[in-house]
Amino acid sequence: MTSTRAVSVTRARKSFDSREVLHDVSFGIDRGEVVSLIGPSGAGKSTLLRCLTLLDTFDEGSLSYGDLEVTSRGEDGRAVYDKEAMRQARMRFGIVFQNYNLFPHFTVMRNVCDAPVVVQHRDKAEVEAEARVLLDRIGLSDHADKVPCQLSGGQQQRVAICRALAMKPDVIYFDEATSALDPKLTDDMHRIIRELASDGMAVGIVTHEMGFARDASDRICFLFDGQIVEDGPANQVINDPVDPRTRAFLSSPED
Repeated sequence: MTSTRAVSVTRARKSFDSREVLHDVSFGIDRGEVVSLIGPSGAGKSTLLRCLTLLDTFDEGSLSYGDLEVTSRGEDGRAVYDKEAMRQARMRFGIVFQNYNLFPHFTVMRNVCDAPVVVQHRDKAEVEAEARVLLDRIGLSDHADKVPCQLSGGQQQRVAICRALAMKPDVIYFDEATSALDPKLTDDMHRIIRELASDGMAVGIVTHEMGFARDASDRICFLFDGQIVEDGPANQVINDPVDPRTRAFLSSPED
């Protein structure tokens, strides 16, 4: 039977100097599922996201994307990363950064098409045709020849989404998907995320917006002091949390 798990982490640990930032974390997202990571500042959300996207590495534990095992266990118990598996894994996920990270001197079209052509060595005309479909889907077809400074923040975010989707990933991550967006754009982001999930993509979100996490997600994981202390259906975690640390956090949300 084929597994539906698109990304999986098992018993991960990560330390900086003598401070353990992630402690025995197990986490996963199924295909077609939206999972939000919530928790106070310093809980380890950003570190977990960096390790999931191979911008950093776990000290211990396993990471896999579908049937692709990115790590193995070394003789000393440390996580050993396979370079070829890391290269392949980078083709299986995309990420939309909080500040979008668009190339300021590239047009919208080139921002979307550059990586599939340069990194994946795909046919330029084919990639551009697919990019136009993506841009049309999220309402940016009239902006293909503009550069980022000519776009609003919400439009830049949509370009970043198209750029991630152009790589045809199995998993897409959003780092603070709704930061600085007005209510209308937040609703649009909710719709886009649910559409991606309905297409079978696994979606991971790091967010401080509890309402958005509840409405957009299938599951929510609450990360506290480097551990996932609660993992359950979105409505249950937000409206009726089990762990007292989750209840305390949700009753006194951060500004």
